Order: sequence, then C-alpha cells, then structure tokens
Amino acid sequence: MFLYVALAAVVLVAIVVALVLSGGGGGGEETPPERGPSQEQTAPSEPDARADVELTKCSVASSTGWPTAELRITNHSSQTSDYLIAVEFVDADGVRIAEGGAVASNLAPDRVANESASGLRQASGKIVCRVTDVTRHASP
Repeated sequence: MFLYVALAAVVLVAIVVALVLSGGGGGGEETPPERGPSQEQTAPSEPDARADVELTKCSVASSTGWPTAELRITNHSSQTSDYLIAVEFVDADGVRIAEGGAVASNLAPDRVANESASGLRQASGKIVCRVTDVTRHASP
C-alpha cells in the first residue's frame, strides 16, 4: 500500500512539474483567459473523466495566502479508479498565479472523494480556479 501511495505522489509531482514547465519560462506573452465566474472550468482531455470532477470552491487560504480549489470527485466508471487532477489559478487581471494538483486513489464506482489543490504562490483578491486536466486510470 505504501508503494502505491508513493507512486501516486510521484505522478502528482510529475504533473505539477509538467504544468509549471509548459506554462512558464517561454519568455512570450501569455494570452489572458476569458473572464468568467470564480469557479470556471475548462475542457478536459478525457471527457468521461472530466465529468467526474466538480470544482466546489475557489478561494485564497487565510493561513498561507495560497490559492486553493476544493474538488468533489464522483467515480462514474464501472471500475475502482485513481484520479490525477490539474488545476490552475488566475488573478483578476487574467495572469496565471500558480498551478496545483490533486490525487484520489482507489475510488470505488459511485463513490465520492473530496480533495483540494493548492498553488504554492501567495495570492490576494479575487482569483479564478480552472480544472485543466483530469486523468482516470483503473486502480491496480
């Protein structure tokens, strides 16, 4: 079991690193996202898995100042599954503040998990949270 949890943690770190590398350091200008509600969600890479994730809250944690997204994951598949979820945090000016990720492991069919994703940069004021990617795999 420890090995499985460690593997899930490594995969989560890899996703966060990939998001950071793909979103920053290009030296180019970022295109500001469209403005929308503070709990905006974007198109998934895997439509069935994306439908399993609901963004329930988007806020800045008072204790750390980090942007935080609360997620509700419902396994609509027929198999016990693992989820990897990527989230981005954008400020009121449309500038990406940070990225974060969440993992739900061994979620049985029709079961619900509540998870959170946090960015590791301080934020203030109004922020927008977006679920940018959801990957679901059958649990081993």
